Amino acid sequence: MKLLFLVILSLISFASANLYGVWQNGNTANFGQISTTAGQATYSLLFPNFTNSLPGNSAMNDLTSIFTFQLSNNGINFLVTINVAKNNVNYFVPLPTTELVYGLRYDSDVNSLKCVISEGNNTWLVGEIDPASGSYDVYGSVEGAFLGVGLSTWNHTYYVVTANVNDVTVTTFDTRSGENLGSINLVLPSVVTSGPYDLLYVPSLDVLIGTVIITDSNGNSGQDYALIDPETGAVKPLGIFTAAQQVNVVSHAAHQTTLYAAVNFNAVLNFVSLDIQNAKIISQTAESTFVISMGYFNNY
Repeated sequence: MKLLFLVILSLISFASANLYGVWQNGNTANFGQISTTAGQATYSLLFPNFTNSLPGNSAMNDLTSIFTFQLSNNGINFLVTINVAKNNVNYFVPLPTTELVYGLRYDSDVNSLKCVISEGNNTWLVGEIDPASGSYDVYGSVEGAFLGVGLSTWNHTYYVVTANVNDVTVTTFDTRSGENLGSINLVLPSVVTSGPYDLLYVPSLDVLIGTVIITDSNGNSGQDYALIDPETGAVKPLGIFTAAQQVNVVSHAAHQTTLYAAVNFNAVLNFVSLDIQNAKIISQTAESTFVISMGYFNNY
């Protein structure tokens, strides 16, 4: 099958661009820069007749300036890898499975792309996938409803979060050897009704954060950020958002202690900058582009 996609270069400088993302405009998938002050999206690459097959599922390698995500066309899923420093598509390969590949995360130190693949019946294969070919190696498997993943480049661990009727579990894999290092049940406070989702490691603080759904006494429900301790299982909501705000976090990326996020407040989309260390909103502005994946790059 010959893949046809259009690459359009914008007439802007990329030297000062650090926050990148993926969004959809009609039947065209877009990739480009995201302003860290206003959230304005400026495309640099267009993929006509392709859609993002799994919002929020992307991976970035800061050392190699690589951003990888999935697109789909006519029921076929593709793994797309872009060099953001050169604004080039490095790889655009069909996946060798009809299943979607979840949990994309790079361990930049070993330059490997981790993933989770559904085997059906709430069984999930955990391993790594080659962005150049789409072939994958399996480390092991986990059971339950898949909630999300996180990856710490500090201690080379890949965290996979699953849930069953009684427990939410984090299973840890060594990103270098693939060894299953064990699992622990998370301890959710009463205000948290589900999660954590879309885990993100913040190297400058050496913490793992994610989104959780919280509720209040009035029956309001929405997302907040929470710290996740994979050693003790403790989950601590940060109180940045309240249940009454009915927040839904669409996508996010971290730079040092600042987190950038596309956030729906009661179905009104905003671009938000957050101070993770002090658990507060730095800035908030109306957002017109539904950015479904983000990555912040430092090393170019």
